[in-house]
Amino acid sequence: MNVTILFDSIFGNTAKVAHAVADALGRDNQVRLATMQDAGETDLSSTDLLIIGSPTRGFRPTPQIQEYLAGLDGFPNGMVAAVFDTRLDLETVQPEPLRWVIDVGGYANHHMAAALRGHGIELRGAPGAFLVTGNEGPLKAGEIERAREWARTLIG
Repeated sequence: MNVTILFDSIFGNTAKVAHAVADALGRDNQVRLATMQDAGETDLSSTDLLIIGSPTRGFRPTPQIQEYLAGLDGFPNGMVAAVFDTRLDLETVQPEPLRWVIDVGGYANHHMAAALRGHGIELRGAPGAFLVTGNEGPLKAGEIERAREWARTLIG
């Protein structure tokens, strides 16, 4: 299977997850990993599975991811996609009422999934959600292995 992973990362946490996903899938598949800066030059014509990852910023993906998804066209027939985000661990958010605001506001993975479905792209697997312990991270302990496990659920 040909897998393309496109991601944006601000503090490096989403990049770590993207690399873990690539490592997990790279053993048995052809995997191409690209940042959003290179996404416009990335040819999707041979892609079977497109994975897009973004940090959650203001309840949404980064502006670069949003722009890319809005302009996504010409994807191959039969291509499926999956999405993941990095987000604050709600248990670490203070004051506690702010947890409710974040939970209600939503996360990047839901917006990315909706945008892909709007382009008629079938989604594979549940959207991934990986936790950071503060605005700049680091990733919560165990999230890299959880990312690898999530990636393996996408192939099948």
